[in-house]
Amino acid sequence: MQKRKLYLDCDGVILDTIRKSYEIIENQNLTTRDEIKFFYEKINWNELIIKSGEIDHSISKIRKLSNFFDIEILTHVHSEVEAKAKFDYFAKELPGINVISVPKSIDKCDMVDPNGAILVDDFITNLEKWKKKGGIPIKFSDSGKKCDFTTITDLTQLLEIDFAIKLK
Repeated sequence: MQKRKLYLDCDGVILDTIRKSYEIIENQNLTTRDEIKFFYEKINWNELIIKSGEIDHSISKIRKLSNFFDIEILTHVHSEVEAKAKFDYFAKELPGINVISVPKSIDKCDMVDPNGAILVDDFITNLEKWKKKGGIPIKFSDSGKKCDFTTITDLTQLLEIDFAIKLK
C-alpha cells in the first residue's frame, strides 16, 4: 500500500526558530521590514537552529510517522545559508527525509504537487493556497488556537486524521 505524501513545515512546526528569532528581533529593537529581512538573511542559521531546539520532541515523532507517511520537509528560506543549515541539520537528525527549500518569493504549493497531499504548517496563508490546489491543509498550533482548518498540537495526531481521511 502506498503511503500518503506528507509535507511538514520546519519553522514553527518542527523547530522553534520563529519564537527564538522573534526574541532576538525584539531584543535588537528591529522594527522595519528591511531590518527584519536583513536579520533573517544574515543570522547564523546553524546557531539559531541549535538555540531554538525542536518543538515537543518533533524529531522522534517524525521518525514514527515515517512508518505511515512518505514525508518531506517543505520549508521557506530567506537565503542559501539558511537552506544549507536546515539541510545539514535534517541530514543528521532525519537521514532519508528529503528537505525542499522554497525561496520566500515562491508559494509552497507551486514548488511541489499538493493534490491529495497533506501539508502541516503554522502559517494560514500557506494552508489556504495548498487547499486551493487540491491539497489537505493541517494547521499546527502549539497553543491549540483554533482556526478554519483542522488543527493539531502534536504531530502524532496526524495518524488519527489520516485514518479519518481514508474512511471518507
